[in-house]
Amino acid sequence: MADTAILAQQLLQIIPPVMQTVAAELRKTGLLLSPSHFGVMVMLHLHTCNLSELAEYQGVSLPTMSSTVSRLEERGWVRRERDANDRRVVRVKLTASGKRKLSQISEQAEARMKMLLTELSDGDRQELGSGLEILRRLFGVVDLQENGSPSSGDCD
Repeated sequence: MADTAILAQQLLQIIPPVMQTVAAELRKTGLLLSPSHFGVMVMLHLHTCNLSELAEYQGVSLPTMSSTVSRLEERGWVRRERDANDRRVVRVKLTASGKRKLSQISEQAEARMKMLLTELSDGDRQELGSGLEILRRLFGVVDLQENGSPSSGDCD
């Protein structure tokens, strides 16, 4: 049986280089301002959220998230709307342009990952796929390809 402390360390060690690889690729293409924007856009693809929910999800302050949303809004990728049930609440939604941009970004990042994964043997790719499926279940990751439109529910 695998030691959970070692698995936790290995998982935490691999996340930064994976994200650095994706971020470097996105910077080269000029598709995105910041890697954190990708996470916000993915979250908004899945759910309409208010600023507090987005800030909590990203682990940043409310002013930082407000600035991020303003940058995305300037590019026409998100919009702020008053909540229909409570006019005091402002929800952030991904626009049609934002959905197209997210698709472009995802395709570019996926192309880079595909290129890296071709270096693995078939057995290693199969083993990696099994491990990633376990992580997806553990963390409740939703496949963007299966969830084609954002939910109008709460951001949780």
